[in-house]
Amino acid sequence: MGFMRGKWMRPDVPFRPDRVPFFYGWVVVGASVLGMVSSMPGQTAGVGPFTEDLLANLELSRVQLSIAYLGGTALSGLILPRIGRFFDRFGARLTGTLVEVAFGLSLFYMASCALIYQSLKPGDAPAPYLALPLVMLGFFLIRFLGQGVVAMTSRAMLGKWFNRKRGLASAIGGALTGVCFSAAPLGLYSVVHSLGWREAWMAMGLVLMLGVSTLCWLLYRDNPEECGLVMDGEAPPPAPTGPTDPEFNIHKEFTAPEAIRTYPFWVFTAAFSLIGVFMTAVGFHAVDMAREAGRETSAFYKLFLWMTCVNIPTGLAVGWLTGRMRLKPLLMAMAAGMALAALGMVFLTTRWGLVLYVVAGGFSSAFFGTLMAVVYPRFYGRVHLGAISGWAMLSMVISSAVAPLIWSLSESFAGSYSPATCLYGVCCVALFVAALFADNPQRKIAQLTRNV
Repeated sequence: MGFMRGKWMRPDVPFRPDRVPFFYGWVVVGASVLGMVSSMPGQTAGVGPFTEDLLANLELSRVQLSIAYLGGTALSGLILPRIGRFFDRFGARLTGTLVEVAFGLSLFYMASCALIYQSLKPGDAPAPYLALPLVMLGFFLIRFLGQGVVAMTSRAMLGKWFNRKRGLASAIGGALTGVCFSAAPLGLYSVVHSLGWREAWMAMGLVLMLGVSTLCWLLYRDNPEECGLVMDGEAPPPAPTGPTDPEFNIHKEFTAPEAIRTYPFWVFTAAFSLIGVFMTAVGFHAVDMAREAGRETSAFYKLFLWMTCVNIPTGLAVGWLTGRMRLKPLLMAMAAGMALAALGMVFLTTRWGLVLYVVAGGFSSAFFGTLMAVVYPRFYGRVHLGAISGWAMLSMVISSAVAPLIWSLSESFAGSYSPATCLYGVCCVALFVAALFADNPQRKIAQLTRNV
């Protein structure tokens, strides 16, 4: 424990954040973007460019690889709540620094798992009983460390530095992250074809271990109070003499068990999980979906870049709105965009379907990062934010784990990915209805307090 709380982890080492000539929270925004972008190799969009090479070198079918992805991802999700408690205890800086090193090592394993399989295989015939556990372990590592811990740490850290400006900060960070995420699949696809898939994973592993982990130690700070600062960089306003807006004031700090017993927690988490399911399925099967739509793989990946034209202005607007209104209408708008994006994907072979998918997909994904960064600290407070975020990530990771398998089964039995996409669209409509009742729990507590 002394190592974890040693001098090298003090907030004033190697520099004091309160000596920076502007509010250090904006540095945290940039550091959060760095963390989110570094999670890309563990996100499905980062796995997609490697899928065909894994299928060929591990001699697995698409359904078998999806099952391995399901097993590894689901197992990683079950551990995330415990890591949330680690985050609450030791903070973003230590968590981020250590996990980036471990994440880099996991990419080296992914680069080696096919070689391990070939060396252990007893004959020339495919041996799925050997390949499945090997690649499942790899998926567990990169999903747990990348999509899980790295992403959770980056979002939760940002949530601790802002209150009324949390939406704006999240929107700025989300816009930058969105551009990087949109460009990453095409960039990774090009790197894989120029360097080779094993070399691409090893190169990213080195960058994470030597570069990103160092930047996490240098830039990450857990909260403004430990640095002698306050949230938003401004002194809190004087205590009001009349009723306060319960949307922006914490009347109760929820523990994780209390938070997960509330209806809004599951509605918002379901929205994040549901859009994650679709993004996971598209990312994992991108090459084959491009084939089904009659498009070149590179052209299909470029659709994600076109989405940024909608994503960035929408994300900035959403960030501005979260500081001025309730989150429920924004969640409903997100659900509507998700449903329309599903419709566009079903008719992707047509021009109007292509336009609808790009516009609605970019619109709905703009809500994702901002709402996720805002809703949990606003609804449940900051004290147990890591544990609460861990439970949310558990739901997101496990639900995304089943996505490749669902779409694989759809293609195997129906000869198309469209049935699974239609089912997703129906779920989005149901989410729109459920969002009508997803009110901030602080509002009810404020009402009870006034009535006492």
